[in-house]
Amino acid sequence: MINNPVVRAIVATVSGLLVAVFVIAAVESAGHMIFPPPEGLDLTKPADQARLMSVIPFGAQLAVVIAWFLGAFAGASVATYLGRSVIPGWIVVGFLVLASIWTTQMFPHPMWMIVAAGVLPVSAKLLADKLLAARLNP
Repeated sequence: MINNPVVRAIVATVSGLLVAVFVIAAVESAGHMIFPPPEGLDLTKPADQARLMSVIPFGAQLAVVIAWFLGAFAGASVATYLGRSVIPGWIVVGFLVLASIWTTQMFPHPMWMIVAAGVLPVSAKLLADKLLAARLNP
């Protein structure tokens, strides 16, 4: 057990980020299996990146947004639980919001996805805090 609160917060934050990235990658991979990218789409080409969101099905877009929510929930939960504080979880969510917004700016996304990039990770953190309230306030 880590008794130093600073070390515990760092370990909790890094652990939460790793869990979040793993969950996001797993859910997005499942989304790609269910909704494969259209034939001939090459994301190394800027022209294909620009038209990506207009050619993939809505289900594929939804899978990405679900991945953001579930990744934020899992990562924030782990960070909050291990850190015994809400702060590591908020740090994880802060990184995820920045990464999600950065992703939406790399190539055009629908407005609802841009809004979801900021709202869903915060909502996931609030849900995690509610579910972990007993752990935080013994």
